[in-house]
Amino acid sequence: MGSAFLIFLIRIAIAGCLVAPFASSGAAQTSAPLQVLQRTAALYRNLSSYEFQVTVQTIHSGNVSEQHLREIGARPGKFRIEDTDLKGDVRIADGQTEWTFNRGSSEYSKTLLYANTLTPISDLENIDQHVTQAEFAREELYEVDGKRVPVVVVRVTRDQWPKDTLSGTQFAMYRIDENNFKVYKAITYASDDTQIVLYSILKWNEPVSEKAFAFAPSASSSAGSSVAEQQAAFKSLVGTQASDFTLQDTDGHAVSLHDLRGKVVILDFWASWCPPCRAEMPGLQRLSQELSSQGLVVLGLDVGETPDQVVKFARQESYTFPLLLGAEPDVSARYFVQVYPTTFVVDRHGRIVFSSADPQSVAATDLRSAVAAALRQ
Repeated sequence: MGSAFLIFLIRIAIAGCLVAPFASSGAAQTSAPLQVLQRTAALYRNLSSYEFQVTVQTIHSGNVSEQHLREIGARPGKFRIEDTDLKGDVRIADGQTEWTFNRGSSEYSKTLLYANTLTPISDLENIDQHVTQAEFAREELYEVDGKRVPVVVVRVTRDQWPKDTLSGTQFAMYRIDENNFKVYKAITYASDDTQIVLYSILKWNEPVSEKAFAFAPSASSSAGSSVAEQQAAFKSLVGTQASDFTLQDTDGHAVSLHDLRGKVVILDFWASWCPPCRAEMPGLQRLSQELSSQGLVVLGLDVGETPDQVVKFARQESYTFPLLLGAEPDVSARYFVQVYPTTFVVDRHGRIVFSSADPQSVAATDLRSAVAAALRQ
């Protein structure tokens, strides 16, 4: 089946579920979602060499952790995974042997490679395996190398998840390029945790240095029976300095969070296809109208839509607070956004004093109380 016809099927299937992205429809139960997963799996199984910059974010009970990884690989069976800050563990495989080296303790372990040894792209090579249900959630735009490209969001449930998946995983959402089937983002939702993986492609079927797959223990290194896994440090975003950003509003004007220092700012990550987002926006409009004279600024950070879609929605609903474009993936990643709406309150000193990640709705009374407390400071 040609890519153009498959994209046609994608758009037909999505047409009925843009407004309610998780609703099952007859169209969404066609074989087209599974065909997208199959094409994606085939792409990665045939990938001869690669280099990715990968960000792994984990959210647990409102606290977050983040790792930045460099992943390199080549056929047959060669790969390297390490933190970009060159700390913690590094996994190196030369096609026959896998080494795991802990930079902190200088201990290493050595094992033979097996057919089921996990590589950096194992999950993507097997994205079409053990699928019990696949459906299109929506189409959206995703920024890749400075350009906004169309991606399809596929919601997947499985009867068996890879062994490195979060315990209690319920489903996963994949953002897949409609034209070339590359995966840019994967979100795994478990009963107690959420994991977000963002892929930045540095090399694709381009030569990579063989030195990346070589490991020679130094004189100070010692062999161990096992190497402890690096534990990510969790923190709460509340109480931390809000990450700065600059985005354009619907009039083409640049809006910078830093320039709003001295104001209390509500940051609301939203999209017009999201019913809970639409449900909370009248309350944000009321807050903006009532409290702007006291120093409140409300910013709606749109995710994955065109300027025309956002402008049309704002005019239809008569929203007057600024709606900013292009929050996905850079700004949303800085704020560990896993669901929509996700809402923050930033105080006059630039600190996050409130956050809510609720797929149903932001508790209006809690938000109003947080804003009132920040305005009193």
